[in-house]
Amino acid sequence: MLVKQQKGRRARRQVVLGLTAMASLIAQSYAQEAPASAAPAAQPDPGMTVVQVNGYRNSLLSSAKDKKEAVGFQDSINAEDFGKFPDKNIAESLSRIPGVGVSRDVTGEGSTIQIRGLGSSFTKILLNGAPIAVASSGPIDGANTNREVDLDLLPTDLFTKLTVSKSPTAEMIEGGAAGVVNLRSARPFDKEGRYIAASITGTKQQIADKAGGRGSFMASQTFGNWGILGGIALSRQQIHTTGWETVGYTNANLSAAQNPAATRNNTGGGNWTIPATVPAGAGNGLVTGQVIDQAWLLAHNPGLTIQQIDNAIVPRLGRTMDYFGTKDKGSAIFSAEYRPSETLHFYLDTMYSKRDDKMTRMDYDWSVRNGGMIPLNMTVDKSDCSDGCTVTGGTFANTQNFFEHGYRHDQVSLLGLNPGMEWKITPTLKLDAQVNYTRSNFTHEAPTVYVITPPNSGNTVTYSNTGGIPSVVASTDLTNPASYVWNTGRVNIQNEFRKTETKGFHSDLTWGDEKFNIKGGIAYDDIDRRISASDNSAAWQAAVCGNNPSVFLAGPNGAPNCDGASTPGASAAALYPGYGTGYTAGATAPLTYGGSLIPQTALASYIIPGPYGKPIIDWGRFAKDSNYQYYYNNAPATGASSTGASSGFIGEKTTGLYFEANGKNELYGFPFRYNAGVRYVRTRQSVGSLNSVSDPRNASLTQNGSKYPNIDQWVYQDTTYNNTLPSGTLAVNLRSDVIARAAISRSMTRADPNALRPGVNFSSVSADVGSVGNPALKPYLSDNIDLGLDWYTGREGYVSLTVFQKNVDGFTINENITAPFSSLAAYGINYGTLTPNQQTAINSRGGPDVATVVLTRARNADGELRIRGLELGWVQPLDKILPIRGFGINETATFITQRASGEGSNGFVALGVPNRTNNFSVYYENHGYMARLSHTFSKGSQTASANQNGITNAALFSDNYKQLDFSSSIDLAEVFDKDNWPTLSFDIVNLNNDSRRGYFQFGNANFSQYSPGRTYSLGLRAKF
Repeated sequence: MLVKQQKGRRARRQVVLGLTAMASLIAQSYAQEAPASAAPAAQPDPGMTVVQVNGYRNSLLSSAKDKKEAVGFQDSINAEDFGKFPDKNIAESLSRIPGVGVSRDVTGEGSTIQIRGLGSSFTKILLNGAPIAVASSGPIDGANTNREVDLDLLPTDLFTKLTVSKSPTAEMIEGGAAGVVNLRSARPFDKEGRYIAASITGTKQQIADKAGGRGSFMASQTFGNWGILGGIALSRQQIHTTGWETVGYTNANLSAAQNPAATRNNTGGGNWTIPATVPAGAGNGLVTGQVIDQAWLLAHNPGLTIQQIDNAIVPRLGRTMDYFGTKDKGSAIFSAEYRPSETLHFYLDTMYSKRDDKMTRMDYDWSVRNGGMIPLNMTVDKSDCSDGCTVTGGTFANTQNFFEHGYRHDQVSLLGLNPGMEWKITPTLKLDAQVNYTRSNFTHEAPTVYVITPPNSGNTVTYSNTGGIPSVVASTDLTNPASYVWNTGRVNIQNEFRKTETKGFHSDLTWGDEKFNIKGGIAYDDIDRRISASDNSAAWQAAVCGNNPSVFLAGPNGAPNCDGASTPGASAAALYPGYGTGYTAGATAPLTYGGSLIPQTALASYIIPGPYGKPIIDWGRFAKDSNYQYYYNNAPATGASSTGASSGFIGEKTTGLYFEANGKNELYGFPFRYNAGVRYVRTRQSVGSLNSVSDPRNASLTQNGSKYPNIDQWVYQDTTYNNTLPSGTLAVNLRSDVIARAAISRSMTRADPNALRPGVNFSSVSADVGSVGNPALKPYLSDNIDLGLDWYTGREGYVSLTVFQKNVDGFTINENITAPFSSLAAYGINYGTLTPNQQTAINSRGGPDVATVVLTRARNADGELRIRGLELGWVQPLDKILPIRGFGINETATFITQRASGEGSNGFVALGVPNRTNNFSVYYENHGYMARLSHTFSKGSQTASANQNGITNAALFSDNYKQLDFSSSIDLAEVFDKDNWPTLSFDIVNLNNDSRRGYFQFGNANFSQYSPGRTYSLGLRAKF
């Protein structure tokens, strides 16, 4: 046994020695081609092949150098050259870092990032070292109310470096439990002297009908000890994305006569009701008045049990979608530096960025929710449907189809100012100070015109779901403008306004040298976020199609859907409860009636062929004839917008103090570097909600009909809490090219502002599902362990292996409370505070005294979420392997597991985080030619918690996503040996033409699918 053990030890030593020797030989061979930074440039041997490292490879080389010199777990992406980043989008660039994932808009463009198994709100984004908050709502009709930062507002052309720190140190701004990302914009001393760079690029999205483009210009000049820099980037994207959406799935709400069993509707849901008898005009040959009971349903759906008919799910709004228009972005930076001496440095970084999106969103829908359709010959995918199943086909009589024309005008701006200084007071004493200010504004203008096929018109839908995009075929000709009526249609004016503002200062004092130093500092940050909304749907609807164009009331109550009537003198009481047909106590003059601005007889003339073969509304003419701008300008405040985001405010004033020690030394012949410290932060939080309360003069809804306008008031709640965040990092040079790292830390992220908001928000137009805030939520705290080993093989090459663990405390779980609608009066919610569409839905469920709602409330769980992961990074030039010089590979992979323990262990999970991501690139760069092929893979994951649409076990999931991108360029100056000749580039995004897909509870229940197609770019870039 002893002999075997000795032989085993000798074998292991031989393997280690062999690997070490191999590493040394590879490193030495690459080192022969990498010039030493401190030594003068040597003249190459005429017989030696020299590989020039520039462009994309130079970016990789700088990133490898930064990674090697860092004490902690840090990765960076560097610009290839002044004003030239290797990617067209900051989020896409960051996705090349191990452990970083990207979230995409429906257009396929990266928008936010995730780090190490936690969502984008757990990542702290800094602009030039200072906190940043962007007011935008995220993707199309998004409702991001958390701490996400929309990165596509920031053009890569104006940045020089992106740094991701995954193991925090005490000096870092708190708030990023997952990590901290610093975006460094260009400064004049990045290139001394005079330097100018300009680029222009044409873009064409494959399925869009027009081309777009982008351009940038940046110039800098240094004058001895001071310098200035200015840059501008402009772009216009022509967008078209096609898609399929459902707004969730639902099942039938059977009556006791249709399913007398105790298991009736046992899975929840039930957003559509099968009529008790066949109504007139149901179609499909059904006999009016026939009783639809259990026997009838079983006879007309042969082969199914009543449980299958009860629990099988269909789309709530099965619809195709077209999203098209223009996205304009403009950004500018100005930076100044002053260096009066080698020990004193002043700087000013400024940035202004604005995005202006003018889009049209068209939805072509099958109306299921709150409907009364009748299933015939339905088929499902499971024999046991006790836990739910999916409808795979069938015919649905007595149904309706509609389309929604949505004009979308979104504007978001960001202004940032960051003056600062660095002063080396003595050789061992250094002072750093910075003041920061950002302001961001966002407006979301979202009018909608909704027209529908007539009820009881014999319309029948044939539905087929084979696992892909379902087929919905109506018996009515949906391309014919005459097929649509106002009836239960509607128009909406719903707008959203956001503003964020950050201000603060940070100061650090360092004493010592690189062998040992101590550092302390103070930081103060004041961050405000406010969301407000306005809604004038009822008044506009009364004028457009409600037979009452001359009435404008602030906050009208009770307006129904359009009825298409055009006869003057329609009942005002139907439009506005509490107002009669003449003088009333609630009006100072008699109401007048002049018919609808767009009556039913004229509706068809406003429906025109769209650019992609489907009908749309002639929006320009419709807006003018309906007096849209007047109603938009006079829209009163409301509690929620069309995105579902609630009006709310959060202000956070934080004071942080930190102390840390840094140094480098040697132990047993192994050089090591370290950092150890602690950060203390005090947070003063004020959370507000806009609550709408009925005027006290409305003694009762029944008696007075809420004839007095509601009173809107802001309600605030204050909280103060403290956190102590220790951290320690050690980096040991096992060899000159092999570094082992270890880090332990505690990091934090404050709770979701929307979950803190003290108020109620309905997440559907039916006012059946909503959420209520909890201002007492505590922040998330994460205890982190990181272990890593890096082998630097020379030039840009390295192999990196990191394992990590995060134990997240304070994770929230959602508890669902089914409550009578009348109980919401405690939150200032009553029938009179609802939108017209919500009132109609409440009435369909029995009225405000009978209807119930399901409220979701977040609270901190008495449990813990443990995230473990493995990160792999490999950058390898292949010059020593392949006969053609200039090739290389770049591979990153991340594997993540999540496990919850304690209370809620089956209920909470970090959402939208795949357990496996991979980014693999093959590149070539030599003699002025560059080409790169990148493949990104993201495994499907859970994107939303259970209880979707009231179905207890229904959660949302995303499918696997793969994207293949191609980038190439030709440096004409190098190829033809001509000074100042430009570089020609050609790129293809989403070369494999993949689509983003999500599903509802079951894999064959397609929740959403978006297909932006390929995007082609052709550009020129010059530098002087």
